[in-house]
Amino acid sequence: MKLAIIHSIYKPYSRGGAEVVVENIANGFKKNGNDVLVIALGYKNEIKDVDGVKVYYIKPFNLFNFLDINSKPAWFRLPWHIIDMINDVQTWRIYKILKQENPDLVLTHNLKGLGYYIPWLLKIMKLRHIHTIHDMQLIHPSGLLQKNQKLNLVVSFYAWLNKKLFNKVEKVIFPSNYIKTAYESYGFFASADKLVVANPVEIHDYDFKPKCKNSQNPQLLFLGQVEEYKGILDLIAATKKIKINFTLHIVGDGSALAKAKDLVTNDLRFKFYGRLSQAELKNNIWSKIDLLINPTKVPESFGLVVAEAFSYGIPVLASDIGAIPELIDDGKNGWLFKPGDIDELSYKIKSITGSICAYESIGLLGHQKVKDMSIDHYLNKLEEFAKITSS
Repeated sequence: MKLAIIHSIYKPYSRGGAEVVVENIANGFKKNGNDVLVIALGYKNEIKDVDGVKVYYIKPFNLFNFLDINSKPAWFRLPWHIIDMINDVQTWRIYKILKQENPDLVLTHNLKGLGYYIPWLLKIMKLRHIHTIHDMQLIHPSGLLQKNQKLNLVVSFYAWLNKKLFNKVEKVIFPSNYIKTAYESYGFFASADKLVVANPVEIHDYDFKPKCKNSQNPQLLFLGQVEEYKGILDLIAATKKIKINFTLHIVGDGSALAKAKDLVTNDLRFKFYGRLSQAELKNNIWSKIDLLINPTKVPESFGLVVAEAFSYGIPVLASDIGAIPELIDDGKNGWLFKPGDIDELSYKIKSITGSICAYESIGLLGHQKVKDMSIDHYLNKLEEFAKITSS
């Protein structure tokens, strides 16, 4: 089977959990003997072989490249979003690729920067199509949306137009019940077949890392985009209040990185790594970690980093927000705290790390939670879903 995967960002420009998921899917289908191609954004039009996957990089026709959007002011993003939503030049480029490749199935993921005419194009071309949701970007241009958040007039129009552009999508995958319910509440995908299936992770042996080796100096991990909305500054404030030995490994980059470093100048308990590949994480980071902390202040559609920690048998302390409670049963396979509550976060970190050796069973239960989230399990579910005829 030939599959085309369309997603805004692919190696070497990956920045978040959605990219990890897309790469896992592409590599999984390739490993199973399928012909896989990816269409993603780049800085020039070119075709490259990336880990055996054929990748079409497209230089976007817009005011700037979506890969650089975080460095652009808000006033400059508004006209960019308008062009992006009705970008027929980009759609024509993708049409030519799909016409040439003629895939059996097209899997679309985040399409921002590539254009929101793509679902309409696939319908016209009569190509089998499944769309996967990763965040709130069809409802809010930032991709971030608080529960019960009121939309202003501009964002309401943005969501209304996207609902029209995506109303012909026949099959949609959601990584959690939380995000499925959110989209349904705004009237998206009313007539589509819907499937909730957890994002895939690589499942590792539970004995991957030695247990209870760091009782005198617990090793903590923050993994993700270093942005204020991800709670990194709250985490630093909370850990600085703790008067015990620990090491907080901060992996990732983002606009809050410089500020985060300034807060811990000359404090050797904090180590910054920048962005690391999955191989670098596996070889150099995961095996030494006692506790992953996810202090996000905005709802997450799944919580991939939580599932990744579970896959290594590592306990997790995370914000009680979005889809994270679907993964963590508080006090049983991990711990939850109120988002933005620095005092509670500090107290729980101190309590957990003070007796880290007593919580090996927590890691085991977390590992059991993700056993059915393997890449093979996900691909089987996706293939079964692709065969269902829409009503």
